[in-house]
Amino acid sequence: MLETSPRPQFRIQVPPRLLQEGYLVHFGGDWPSTFGHIREKTFRINAVNTFKHDLAYIIPEDDYRDVDFSNGSGDYQESIYPEKYETLQEVALGFKVGNYLVHWLIPADRYIHQYEFAGMYPDITDANKKYIGATNPEDSPYTDPRVKFYLIKDLAPLIMRLYVNDGIDYEKIVVGLWVNKCKLEEVPAPSSDELLKAKVIRYYDYLKW
Repeated sequence: MLETSPRPQFRIQVPPRLLQEGYLVHFGGDWPSTFGHIREKTFRINAVNTFKHDLAYIIPEDDYRDVDFSNGSGDYQESIYPEKYETLQEVALGFKVGNYLVHWLIPADRYIHQYEFAGMYPDITDANKKYIGATNPEDSPYTDPRVKFYLIKDLAPLIMRLYVNDGIDYEKIVVGLWVNKCKLEEVPAPSSDELLKAKVIRYYDYLKW
């Protein structure tokens, strides 16, 4: 559901690689039964609508903002989740250069990246722990985004925590989204060849054990 790509040895300025019409996607058995409309099913992408969407926030030093990508009317709730069961939203995300860190939570109270020892999770109030699992802007540049996530209707809120480091009064953080809106059509009985070709989209819990 959330993916990061390694930094290439040579940088070429090209749009991020996204799903295309005719591609296959498969949702594995790790999806909960509440997602029965997609769990252990394969779909063909019948249409795509790709567009750019920039988000900008001005945050003071040693402060943070939680950006909620789920739908609603709350503060900094960006409402980019699908509202239809047949829609899969693929989002590639990049950051403009700045003095800040990014952490990811899903659901809203659980960090994606943390250690197993008690208390060893990202903590922006701690000088050392704030770097645990942190994404830096150069890890996924605005012009070459390497963070990618997949959104479907009723998925738990995905939170992007933006923290501004010391040493600057205010930071203007610009986050660039490549949004790839995909229309799905179920393949009722996929062949073994189709299953091999399908992009597997896993439930976010596979990142936590």
